[in-house]
Amino acid sequence: MKTLVVVAHPKIKESSTQQFLKETAKISESVTWLELNDVTLSEITRNRTLLHENQRIIFQFPLLWYSAPGILFEWLRITIQQDDETWLKGKELGIVVNIGQSEKSYRLGGSEKYSLSSLLSPLGALANRLGLTLIPYFVIEKFAYQTETAKKKLLIAYLQYLQLNQPINFKERQAWAIKFLKELTVNENNSMIRLVLDNFVEQADRLSELKTEIDLIKKVDDNDY
Repeated sequence: MKTLVVVAHPKIKESSTQQFLKETAKISESVTWLELNDVTLSEITRNRTLLHENQRIIFQFPLLWYSAPGILFEWLRITIQQDDETWLKGKELGIVVNIGQSEKSYRLGGSEKYSLSSLLSPLGALANRLGLTLIPYFVIEKFAYQTETAKKKLLIAYLQYLQLNQPINFKERQAWAIKFLKELTVNENNSMIRLVLDNFVEQADRLSELKTEIDLIKKVDDNDY
């Protein structure tokens, strides 16, 4: 699936989160990365061509004052025309949002009082108006405090969010992993890919351990009868 990632951030180059995601997105040849700035805002024809060419559109941004950065809405105002629903209909819209707190803070009764779903609802309304299929949003919480292990898992989850049908089932995860490992021979020097491979091996080992545990449990249950 061809995916367009539209990145709205006031200081992209200074954002460790966005730089990490940018390097991750480079792993996939089917992903186009578009950073919004004064130059890209003016490239209306190119922006509309990118929307035409990609089946999945991702709006990616940090949550600022409980909303997406204003430059995203400015880009939408300039780029999208009133009758565009005729050709946008059926495409997918995803949202990648990074927050400085835990996701649990954004819920009724949480410290922020409001859920992310409610805060992101204007983009959901936009998807509905344009006939886009809205897929579940992808949250990155407290990136600066994440361990290397957590970042490895994030890298894989993010790549799968960009490439795979949502929600993802186990067979699709397996197929993706096999395809990825085949591509590894071409990109073996990419450090980000090495992170994915290391984490995949860890997951494979864990799955093997779980299978052994399940087999033991079944044997115990069989002996009870």
